[in-house]
Amino acid sequence: MPLTETMALPSITTSRPTGAIVFHEQRREGGGGITYHPLDDDAGGTHILPGRPLTAADARALLETLLGERTSELRWTPPNVLASGDESLVWTVPGAVRPILFRGKKDAPIRLDVPWPTLVFAATDGAIRLAAIKSRGRPTARTPLFHAPLWNVYADGQVCLGSATVPHLDGIDAMPGYESAIFETLFSHGNFRGNLAYRQDRGETSDRDHVRFWGELALAKATRFPNAALVPMGQRLETWLGLERSR
Repeated sequence: MPLTETMALPSITTSRPTGAIVFHEQRREGGGGITYHPLDDDAGGTHILPGRPLTAADARALLETLLGERTSELRWTPPNVLASGDESLVWTVPGAVRPILFRGKKDAPIRLDVPWPTLVFAATDGAIRLAAIKSRGRPTARTPLFHAPLWNVYADGQVCLGSATVPHLDGIDAMPGYESAIFETLFSHGNFRGNLAYRQDRGETSDRDHVRFWGELALAKATRFPNAALVPMGQRLETWLGLERSR
């Protein structure tokens, strides 16, 4: 279609253009192609020079420019980051002794210093899924997962954030905010009572026994979470993340 037949476009103020992207239609075979062409200015005006096929790097740079996120800054990726995407981030937090907070009677907080298991965080913007692993090292796609032994977590690992807030997921800088939503939260109730192997009645641990379990760890001044108390999720990390089908 000739350019003169297109609708009028809004005026755009830019610096001198240096290149052009051309979309090609292939009527017989179907589909099409995209090429990048440098521009040449002379006394007769601006001319499009012969181009080359658009590469994945070109497409990525274009998207980053459109989103206002293009940067030449080299950034370090923490070793605990397992996977990342445009709208998601997966990382591990090694097990360690840290406070855990429960909402007790009359909403009075109960604070216990206890060993947490190693957790896998799978975050999307404004949401968190949690799972536990027995290994303290870097997990692989085939690492078996266990339920995070915490209140406010559903069977699939989805966290009920309640009144907790998390920052916009704009990369690794958002990780501390998502971790704080777990480690500094006041757990209020059990969403899934099959996530802890402690005094289970028909495969469930009551909320009272849940608090009692953590209280015993605090009283014993335990430094490592007892892996025997973890309940298998019945799936591996790649399946939980939805990556198995892409292998």
